[in-house]
Amino acid sequence: MLSVLQQLLIWGHLLLVITFAVRVIMKRLPVGVSLAWLLVLVLLPYVGVGLYLLFGERFLGVKRSQRSVRLRQAYLHTRQQNESVIDWREYHTAGRALSRLEYRTSGIPPVGGNRLAFLGHTHDIIDALVADIRQAREFCHLEFYICQAGGQVDRVVAELLDAATRGVECRLMLDAVGSSPFFSTSEYHRLKTAGVQMVKACPINMTPWQLARYDLRNHRKTVVVDNRVAYMGSFNLVDPAHFKVDAGVGQWVDMMARIEGPAVTVFDSVFRWYWNIETGEDLPLLQEKLAADPSPALLQLAPSGPDAAKESILSALLQAIFSAETSVDIVTPYFVPGEALEQALRIAARRGVVVRLLVPEKVDSFLVRHASHSYFDGLLAAGVEIYTYRAGLLHTKAIVVDQSLAFFGTVNLDLRSLWLNFEMTMIIYDQPTACELSKLLDAYRAEADRVSAESWRQRSVMSRFFENITHLFSPLI
Repeated sequence: MLSVLQQLLIWGHLLLVITFAVRVIMKRLPVGVSLAWLLVLVLLPYVGVGLYLLFGERFLGVKRSQRSVRLRQAYLHTRQQNESVIDWREYHTAGRALSRLEYRTSGIPPVGGNRLAFLGHTHDIIDALVADIRQAREFCHLEFYICQAGGQVDRVVAELLDAATRGVECRLMLDAVGSSPFFSTSEYHRLKTAGVQMVKACPINMTPWQLARYDLRNHRKTVVVDNRVAYMGSFNLVDPAHFKVDAGVGQWVDMMARIEGPAVTVFDSVFRWYWNIETGEDLPLLQEKLAADPSPALLQLAPSGPDAAKESILSALLQAIFSAETSVDIVTPYFVPGEALEQALRIAARRGVVVRLLVPEKVDSFLVRHASHSYFDGLLAAGVEIYTYRAGLLHTKAIVVDQSLAFFGTVNLDLRSLWLNFEMTMIIYDQPTACELSKLLDAYRAEADRVSAESWRQRSVMSRFFENITHLFSPLI
């Protein structure tokens, strides 16, 4: 016989499961996400409900949401004056539709007249950052998911200290979770003492008006100096020789783009927008309208996150992949694409498009590695070429379509980047620039091994079983 307490616990669990199951169903999340949450609610008494309250919905906190609403009306000044000056016949056939999709999502138009340089080595990235910060006269705006002092990063810290000392306005926005160890270092306190303004992005607060999900993180990596030059890409402010050296995955391999031209002011406006949300300040945003300069390189910024239109970057990626005619080249460290992206890649391969996926041989997440492998069978069967990079944890995130249209930035092809994180993507419409990026991806692939469909099918039954188990929970990883 069950005691009264045991009966109350059972009925209480049943009531909670029904209540939250109805909420999950009414949210109309993707089927895989909904089923995963229903499984968690049923199999983990009470714990499943707690997990859903913490991670089930993209809630950023009442206070932050109110600031976002107030700012949104003042922000959408980045409007094209005359779209007709762009002759889309000179660009990829998906260009016009893709630019309109993103413009109607974020209000940010494609902007021409830019110059890009891709930096693929840590010392090149640090050297360029140090040189540009040294020349700063007005402001330095930096935004990173992870900042870790030590090694070559100390050179950047030293330049920021010097810039602040000579009166340059320096602002550093770091993710509250990703950079949490840095906030207790001497470098952090030295920067604050010197006058560098510091913000912990997406802080975790337990008061009702500030309560937000722990796993909604600011994953962006952006630098803007004097509206003269901007950086963006996959590089965290860390020295790979000192970062996660015990993880057994080798040094992290990243790439950053250095941008000059009109797009720099758009990068800065996005930074100011989120700085204002995090701090409650009122930094001026971009006021002038951006003319649609048809000259190279034509770029469009695509910021995404839980505060933006749902699936905004996913929609853009699907649009580009379905428009591919000859090739789709993908580099991503974490590959858990979900049903829609997986199907798009399989369809592209089956209609004759050369689809090449490059991932690291080793990653720093046990669950992601196995969940990623669960997709390989279907992709290989459809004709997708899969390569594993052996020279470290390849952390670059890029997609090049037909060597003439590209996506570059911070978005991993996993559901966390596509749904939960604050990310930054640069859509590159300029064919020479996209072709240059494609060559850099070829260089990565030269240090990778192609996965054989036949050998992949020969792995053990236990490996397959565990991969498929993790696949069930991939929407939640």
